[in-house]
Order: sequence, then C-alpha cells, then structure tokens
Amino acid sequence: MPSRRTADLTSAAAAARTATAATAANTANTANTAKTANPANPANPAKTATTAIAAAATPADAAADTRTRILRAALRLFRRHGYHGVGINDILAEAQAPKGSMYHHFPGGKEEIAAAVVGLITDSLLGLIDAQPATLTPAVLVARVGVALGETVARTRHELCALFAAFVAEKASAPRLGHAVAQAYAAIASRLEQRLRAADFTPAQARDRAALVVMLLEGGSLMAAAGEDLAPFRLAVKQAVALCTPAA
Repeated sequence: MPSRRTADLTSAAAAARTATAATAANTANTANTAKTANPANPANPAKTATTAIAAAATPADAAADTRTRILRAALRLFRRHGYHGVGINDILAEAQAPKGSMYHHFPGGKEEIAAAVVGLITDSLLGLIDAQPATLTPAVLVARVGVALGETVARTRHELCALFAAFVAEKASAPRLGHAVAQAYAAIASRLEQRLRAADFTPAQARDRAALVVMLLEGGSLMAAAGEDLAPFRLAVKQAVALCTPAA
C-alpha cells in the first residue's frame, strides 16, 4: 500500500518501528528485522486492522448483505451501550433491516447475534495476524499487530476494549457468549503459537508465550479503556514483544 494514501499509515509504521526497537534493544536480530521491515508493505497493519472492526464504526451500508448489516449494527451498538443496553429493535433500526430477516439469519435472537459479533471481531484479528509476512520475527509481528490494535482502540474511543469482558460477564444468563469469547481467545493464541513455533520456540514456550501475549493485550486494553489512556495498552504491547524475543 503506498504510503501516500494517508498520513496515519506513515505514523503507524513509524510507531511500529519505534515500539519494536525499544523492546528488542537487547536482541540484535529482532532490532535489525524491525529496521528492515517495509512499512509500505500491503500487509501493513494500519489498513488491515480496520477492515472488519472499524468498518462497523460507519453507518450501515445498504449494499452489504442483510446478515452483515445486522452484525455491523450490533457491534456498533454493543460497544456503545453494552449487551443489556441494546434491544433487537435497536439493532434492526440501526441495520435498516426487517424483523423477519433478523430471525431468518439469527433464530437465537440477540444472544446469537452477540456470539456472531465475537466471531466477526475474531476473524478480523486472525486476518491481521495472517496478513503479516511469514518472514517477520514473532517480536516484530506482535509489535505491528499492537500498533494496529492501538489505532483501532483510539478510533473507537476505547469502546471496543471491554466488549469481550462485558460478554463474558453475561455468561450466566447467556452461556453462548462466554463460550464464544473463550473460543476467540483460544483461536488467537493458537495462531500466535504457530508463528512462535515456526521461529524455533519450543512447543511449551510457544504455547505459554502465546497465551501470555493474549492475556497482556486483553488486560492492557481493559486498563486503557478504564483510564481512557492508551499508555497501559502500549506497555502491554512492549512486554508482549519482549516475550516473543528469543533469548540472546
């Protein structure tokens, strides 16, 4: 993607290089990889991260299929008002969809829609990871992903950060939500584990560090949302990068 498209793209790439270099200062290989990574690569996270998540921040697109419009509308409303603050009629109005179509696509009602929203977010996160070149070290990969997610957090004014946690809190009355979030965390950790194993981390190291990266980023995002300050999330990214840096 040419860097001239947006000033934000240039800023994001610069931030990725800065975050990676700061964290991997004691590891020459990671530092060199961060310096040589091409910020104009089509897989640059500044664009990829917003493909599905940030698309939901825009008004419903009449050209999109009805199911997609319902999911995007639900995501916008859930992140602003929480699970209990949103009703079926609110989602239908936001999506500009008839009630009959909603029950056709989501016979389980609001709980099924919310679980599908978790899937929508998860797919975009997995796509972000997969879009990064296989030649990147895990540390540079995590730094790039962290920058992209930080931009999304800022763009959505921290509203997206606590969405998974809010859904987990509803698992007693809506068990499908807790299960969907657990599956999402497992899928993201599994994808990171694959990249770590490919970089010669032992199976145990790859499994444990991938899980810790997910914990760090999720916890950092929640703290960022609570204080409306990206600093905790940036610190979480820094420590996640360190976890993915091989010992010298």
